[in-house]
Amino acid sequence: MLHSYSYPALGVALVCCLAVGCGDSASQPSASERPVQKVTVMAAEETSVTDYVELVGRLAADKSVNIQSRVSGFLRSTHFEDGQRVKEGDLLFTIEPDEYDAIYNQALAQIDVAQAKLDVAEKTFGRSKELLANNAVSREEYDQDQATVAEAQAQLKAANADAARVKLDVGYTKITSPITGRVDRALLDDGNYVTGGFVGGTHLTTVVSDQPIKAVVNIDENVRLRVMRRQREMGGDGFKEANTLADLKIPCYLQLQDENDFPHEGVLDYAEIKIDQQTGTSQLRGLFPNKDGLLKPGMFVRVKIPVSDPHDAILIHDTAVGTDQATNFVYVVNSENKVEHRTVTLGDRKGNQRVVLSGIKPNESVVVAGLQLIQPGMTVDPTPQAK
Repeated sequence: MLHSYSYPALGVALVCCLAVGCGDSASQPSASERPVQKVTVMAAEETSVTDYVELVGRLAADKSVNIQSRVSGFLRSTHFEDGQRVKEGDLLFTIEPDEYDAIYNQALAQIDVAQAKLDVAEKTFGRSKELLANNAVSREEYDQDQATVAEAQAQLKAANADAARVKLDVGYTKITSPITGRVDRALLDDGNYVTGGFVGGTHLTTVVSDQPIKAVVNIDENVRLRVMRRQREMGGDGFKEANTLADLKIPCYLQLQDENDFPHEGVLDYAEIKIDQQTGTSQLRGLFPNKDGLLKPGMFVRVKIPVSDPHDAILIHDTAVGTDQATNFVYVVNSENKVEHRTVTLGDRKGNQRVVLSGIKPNESVVVAGLQLIQPGMTVDPTPQAK
């Protein structure tokens, strides 16, 4: 079926459409009339920096000693409060000494017995000498008396040695701290029996020295090579390996879990002499004074160590860096206030700034806020950000 239309009606509709279209076009501003996008910029700063590598690890006591008794007996008394600081030689425990005192007195008596026997033997031998000169005694009897003196002398030596050993046992009933540090809790109450000896002896407590304290971290083989090669470059033809790592006085810096910076300064004092074949790492150790006692053995820490000499570098704010897949870039505002896209190569992080190895020059204006609102070629209104 064919439909018929009214041409006048179609004309009216066409006029209306044209009127609406013309109205929309007229309402849109031209590019020159659009407001210029405002952005915040900071000048790329050239300054002297040192490259660092950050490693993770744990704190360890400078010294840690498990306290055991060398002699067996009942624990008479404990002479410290759990957790207190002690000095080398401070009395920690006393084992009942009565039995050992008695044995010592017995040993002293044996010395007197041996001395008396020696006196008799020497007098008898003296008479034998006189009688032998007058042929009043046989050579056999003379030799026998001489041997009796030697035997008595040996018995006196043995008695003195036994007394000295027992005297040590008497001294061992007083257990003192072998180091200066902080003593842990007592693991046994007074009155309990203590088993002495080097193997299987009763563990009584632990004394830990944490001033200074050690930070033990694992360092990657590549990073270690970088540090060692740099040392050789600095030494030149006259390079000679130091006797110990501590001799180099290489600084290192430590950060606890609740800290934003690395406020604790120490020195590297040991590097493991071999590389673990499974992990490709080796242990590195730093020593920190810990004068305020904040650092405790077992704490998780980050340690920052230098891997270069101070050198000039360009720094920009973290927020200026954009990422396009695996590429880092920044937006630079040129002298005509137009946006330029720059691909950059980044180096180490310095707080909230990044080192730029290539891509920008010192003092160029880098966009630090509003990156998502701009694109290369745009004209912008840059506002410097206060430092």
